[in-house]
Amino acid sequence: MYNLFWSKQRFVVPLLSLLILSACDDPSPIGLNLVDSQSGDTQVTEFAPSFAGHSNFGDVTGGTNITGAVRTLFGTVSDPVVGPFSMTGYMDFINSSNVSSEFRAAAVSFADLELNLDYIYGDTLNPVTLDIYEIGADWISESGRADSFLDAQSLVTSTTVMPEKGVFHIPLPSTWISGKDAVLRSTTFVDEFHGFALRASQGSAVLGVHFSGSSLRASSVPGDTVNFSLSKVLSASSFVSDAANPEYLSLRDGAAETISLRFPFESKDFGEAAFHRVIIRLNSADVSSLYPVGFERSNPIAVGLRAVAVDETTRLNIIVGEIAENGTISFDSATLANVVQSSNLANSGLDRFELYFPVESNTVGIIAFKKGLPATFGPRAVITYTSLN
Repeated sequence: MYNLFWSKQRFVVPLLSLLILSACDDPSPIGLNLVDSQSGDTQVTEFAPSFAGHSNFGDVTGGTNITGAVRTLFGTVSDPVVGPFSMTGYMDFINSSNVSSEFRAAAVSFADLELNLDYIYGDTLNPVTLDIYEIGADWISESGRADSFLDAQSLVTSTTVMPEKGVFHIPLPSTWISGKDAVLRSTTFVDEFHGFALRASQGSAVLGVHFSGSSLRASSVPGDTVNFSLSKVLSASSFVSDAANPEYLSLRDGAAETISLRFPFESKDFGEAAFHRVIIRLNSADVSSLYPVGFERSNPIAVGLRAVAVDETTRLNIIVGEIAENGTISFDSATLANVVQSSNLANSGLDRFELYFPVESNTVGIIAFKKGLPATFGPRAVITYTSLN
């Protein structure tokens, strides 16, 4: 087993150099420089991972109105592939710079949430009951992950909405308005108020509210309404259930877990070798027939591959691969070949690879892989190499 300190140092240095290599005009894998007259013939081999399964590392689901996730997700759903899961959505607001003196002078008489619902996953035929809680402390959304839950224990109100795209309103109760009157009219609103958490207590759908067109509204004078713009979001997710479909290994966007792949690149079958090309390929399954009528869902179009060091902290995003029409996903890059080369020569602390969704997708879409042999399940590594023994 690697010494953890040295494994991290030995992996970080290759990571930095690989980032430089990825920007070069010549993307040739470093293995080409290792071949000499004593080497054997170039060979191509394909093999399955020694491990493929879930690991607990949340997807990035936080964002601001400038970067990161573009919406907050909330609700609960029973999915035929991954089983039941829930999402809690967090949102915070920033006060407008165009606040009239009349608004600040009189008590707030009305407030509501104006939310732009632009994403639905699940049952579209039945209503969803939402519980809105107030968040108790300041929080950071940028780079926030799906396994992060915030302190939100003060129930503000509940409402029922139909899973239909468009703008809807949630009136805030008079007791909450009177209690927050001074805060809403204060110039230090952003320091005193920390936003809302949205959870579903009934229904079977996950809903998404987009930055654009969403705000907290308040008025103290008839006809003079102030919009507090949505400023940051985060979506937290329950872990995958044991009730998931046993035929599939699934990767869900916005999940509190990911898929890990571990390959025996230091296998005695290779010995020391020069790796010219490395492709990691997967076959996703068509699971559309498992979903009932009225179940709306999104189909992911791309998935990423990253390397993870044995310290469980150091990670390198290697490449994002598009999902072909037949469901095939292929990861093929010089950076991937260099990571594998370093692992084969014991010059890194590489532990495994992880599949992940790019932050921009920001949904709860699912990719499913049928368990079984590499020909049906994927994933597999296709290696072009020359033995150095």
